[in-house]
Amino acid sequence: MLFDFFTLLSLAFAGKEISQDAQTSFQISPLTGHIQRTLPSGRQFLLNVPEGYKHDVAHPLVLAFHGAGGYSLKMERITQLSYPELRIAGLPLLAVYPQGVNNTNWNMTHIWQAAPYGNKSVDDIQFVKDIIADVEANYTIDARRRYACGKSNGGGFTARLACEPSTSSLFAAFAPVSPALYQEAYSFHGCKPSRPVPIFHAHGIEDTITPFYGRTPEEGSFGPEPDVRIWRARWAQRNLKLASKVDQLNIKTKLPDADTISYPHVNATEEIWNKGKGQLEIRALSIEGLGHAWPSTEGLDLAGSPNETATFNFTSPHLIDFFSTHELPVEYL
Repeated sequence: MLFDFFTLLSLAFAGKEISQDAQTSFQISPLTGHIQRTLPSGRQFLLNVPEGYKHDVAHPLVLAFHGAGGYSLKMERITQLSYPELRIAGLPLLAVYPQGVNNTNWNMTHIWQAAPYGNKSVDDIQFVKDIIADVEANYTIDARRRYACGKSNGGGFTARLACEPSTSSLFAAFAPVSPALYQEAYSFHGCKPSRPVPIFHAHGIEDTITPFYGRTPEEGSFGPEPDVRIWRARWAQRNLKLASKVDQLNIKTKLPDADTISYPHVNATEEIWNKGKGQLEIRALSIEGLGHAWPSTEGLDLAGSPNETATFNFTSPHLIDFFSTHELPVEYL
């Protein structure tokens, strides 16, 4: 089982991770396994290179951003993206788990920008670009198959990356899970991607941390968040307008309904907008009975307790299949 594999993996690497700074090059004989990297900026990330990596083949790259207070190894465990059998478009993937920073002014640890408590003294967008540059300096990566996903605050940051002009054209597709959709993630306005962006959003209906039905300014926490059903439809509308070259700020139309609605698992509803339209696709899973958790049958994400267990695993097949479907259009390389 995946849980057993990751338990053993964590034990095997406890105290034995290969630690390297960004001055070290692996171009002659690239390392595989767990590699802890430190960039010249001092920022760190965990890189997992599968045993199936071949230096003469361009491989997919996935960045996975943890939630507030989280850390790289935990994100690896709950997503299971380092599982050796996973393939994107038939190829083993390299998985990166970036580490967030603290903000003592808010008494918050391991956080990302795209939230009111984000640390404004660092540049998380540049950190993402530096990670990609560092990995691609040492490994053979398919520039058309870079992907971003994240959970909670990391999910909000993933949504922010989809909205930023420079990073919307850096990744082929995005997958925020139970994202914290504050305005700092451009959830209400200010979202200006440079192209139509494929997005796969999964959210537990019982989530009380980043509520499925949104939150008003009067309801506390760190600020208002949209009803995710509206947020999804806005993305579908945004993609249509970007594809038609229409100024989305000057045209107001009714939010589109999903093209298809299906029930792939018990307690799970899947909606697809712009189905069959390539990079315009917006896909969403709404999961009854699930709290603030990355969906898995083993309940690996305890942040969703007492509703941390789903009737299916999101990473495989859903996320892997979605990423496999999408490549960055050549005009953005």
